[in-house]
Amino acid sequence: MHRSAAALALGLALLGPPARADEPFRDPVAQPFASTSIWNTPLGRGATFQPGDAAETALLRNQNAGGPAGAYAWIGGHAFGIYRQAPDDPERSWTYRGRPPSVPWPHGGAPNGGRFILRTPPGLAFLGGTDRHAVLIDAEGRYAYELWLGAFDPARKLYSAQYLVRTDLRGSGISATPGTTEGVRAFGGSLIGGLVRRAELERGEIRHAIAMAASTSQASPTRIVWPASSTDGGGHNAHTGTIPMGALFAIPPQVDLGRLGLTTPEGRALARAFQDFGGYITDTAARTLVIAYLEEGCTETQINHLQSDKDKILSVLAMVTNNDAAHPGGPGARVAPPPPPLKGE
Repeated sequence: MHRSAAALALGLALLGPPARADEPFRDPVAQPFASTSIWNTPLGRGATFQPGDAAETALLRNQNAGGPAGAYAWIGGHAFGIYRQAPDDPERSWTYRGRPPSVPWPHGGAPNGGRFILRTPPGLAFLGGTDRHAVLIDAEGRYAYELWLGAFDPARKLYSAQYLVRTDLRGSGISATPGTTEGVRAFGGSLIGGLVRRAELERGEIRHAIAMAASTSQASPTRIVWPASSTDGGGHNAHTGTIPMGALFAIPPQVDLGRLGLTTPEGRALARAFQDFGGYITDTAARTLVIAYLEEGCTETQINHLQSDKDKILSVLAMVTNNDAAHPGGPGARVAPPPPPLKGE
């Protein structure tokens, strides 16, 4: 996939690193959502895990689900870029064909289509293969415009998106209304939630849950569990598996990460995140199990290191069976410290 040097430099320059453990507050641009969000909630000590031979866990670990290599494990490098408005960015026209009616929208226009003006960085690019994703954060760092099937017409200087959501970076990162979609991901929540950032890999510490995508041969066509509020096509899809949308997978606490044979610092950081926070099935992919999505700007070395360790991580992931809205990550005291709060929480 071609990525211009200007676009890459823009993506790298816009965002600072997530807050370290010794910093008092967390920047929602670098690590979004409220401290009560699923993305920032460590697992509970009372979380219960399926055994390795249970249906959903065995299916997740099976890279041949549905046929020859029907669920090949993968690290989703260069998933999409995150851009932030600057005061001197040009104002550009945008059109869209859909947005969630339950999410506040300040630009007018109907949920099923409209046109608006938005200050837009010139280097904004749509990535993620056929999904053509991008995330544009406003100058104040409060809201993110999450975009699906984006395009740019240079002759008309017109941007468009098939679907977009204006996501509150201090909100929950999931749909507030059961049965409705309030995000770009198939599970009904935020695109930016659970994304692994370059600075996290450089630091060797990922202090949030991970966004995952099951193969269509692993995902159930209709099963949904909290925090999911929807699935692909509202259940009208060709999925053939049993894993519910929204399922939480994690590394059980009795697994000694030091004995997994992980060979890279990036792999060890991702494994620790799965043991402390877990990962949520937020989407599906054809013939691919995406274990983690990485922002545009992560280095090829970081991506390759994670690719080399991904199978070892997958081999010990298990579904958490008592994750629900009353007990996010499972009940009990947390297994790890949470990330710093947002200022004002």
